Amino acid sequence: MLKDANMSLLIIITGSPATGKTAFAQRLSKELEVPAFCKDFIKISLAENIPISNQEESTRLSKATVSVMINIAQTLLSVGSSLILEANFRPYEGEWIDALLKKYNRPCLTYLFGGEKKSLAKRFIERDTTEERHEANRTFKLLSVEEYEEAYKIFDGFKVRGNTVCVDATSFDNIDYEALINIAAKELSDSSSI
Repeated sequence: MLKDANMSLLIIITGSPATGKTAFAQRLSKELEVPAFCKDFIKISLAENIPISNQEESTRLSKATVSVMINIAQTLLSVGSSLILEANFRPYEGEWIDALLKKYNRPCLTYLFGGEKKSLAKRFIERDTTEERHEANRTFKLLSVEEYEEAYKIFDGFKVRGNTVCVDATSFDNIDYEALINIAAKELSDSSSI
């Protein structure tokens, strides 16, 4: 049976680094049974074959990773499949995504993760020095709290068509993940009934 091409929803998970976006994307993917494409994992795979040795190369590989993700989104949206994209998208990348949503007339739900910048900066700095953090996703220069605040405020400006849910990730304990999942489940259900 052919899938109804109108039955697709794009879920974007974006915002500041060190806000739990990737973990939420994985959880949401499992709960909704919708594939998630997370920038960090794709970048790690690419870095296995395209070594990076400085921040400029890392940034270039990040941009290439996002381009791959947007290409995947185009392919899946064109055939009516729902998907989750997770990355710290920049505003101009939002313009590319918005063009796809318009082209394929698809709904979108965005989770914009943020929080109190000093707390996020401290978490980011701690995370960046752990052994669990893959070298492809580390910064090459340890940032100060002030540098984090300046460098990552750009991610607060991301906007595409559709509904946006702002998530305060200052404290993970205060996030109601079940409520966030329920919002996506309802949006997915609504997009299926179009």
